[in-house]
Amino acid sequence: MKKLFLTLVVATLFATTAFAQDAKSYRGFTDLSYTLGVGEKSEDFDRFTLSTTHGYQLDDMFFIGAGVSFEYVRDLAASLVPIYADVRMDMPIRNRSIKPFVDAKIGYAAGKIDGFYFAPTIGIRVPVKFVKAMNFGLGYKLQKIQDASTNTNAITFNVGIEF
Repeated sequence: MKKLFLTLVVATLFATTAFAQDAKSYRGFTDLSYTLGVGEKSEDFDRFTLSTTHGYQLDDMFFIGAGVSFEYVRDLAASLVPIYADVRMDMPIRNRSIKPFVDAKIGYAAGKIDGFYFAPTIGIRVPVKFVKAMNFGLGYKLQKIQDASTNTNAITFNVGIEF
C-alpha cells in the first residue's frame, strides 16, 4: 500500500511539472530542509525533508499551490509524506532584487507518523542566474500524530530553488 501511494505521488508530481511548464503564471519550488524537534516529546523528531511545490503566481505578491514532501525521522528510522496546500506572499521592495517572503503549508502527513501538518516559514528570495531564484527560510512545523495525540513541534531551516 505504501509503495502504491508513493508511486502515485511521484507520478502526480511528474505530470504536474510536465503540464505546468506552458502556463504563464506557473511557479515551482524544490526545497531541502533540516527540522530540529523542540520540546519534551519533540526532541526525537529531528528530520531531513525534501519537498516540491507547484502552483500559480496570482500577481506580483501572491502564490497559491500544492505540494508533497518526503521526511525522514532519524531517531525513529521512520518516514512520512506530507501532502499540503501552500500559500506564499512575496513582499516587493522597490529597487531591491532580494525580497522577503512569508509562506504557509497546511495539509496531512501519511506514513508511520501521520496526522495534521502545518508549516509556516519566513525567508528571503535571492535571484540567481542558473535558476529563477534561491530561497532561504526559517520556519516552524507542527505535526500532530493522529494515534498518539502528540504534537511534534519543530524549527526548520530551508534552502531551495525556484523555477
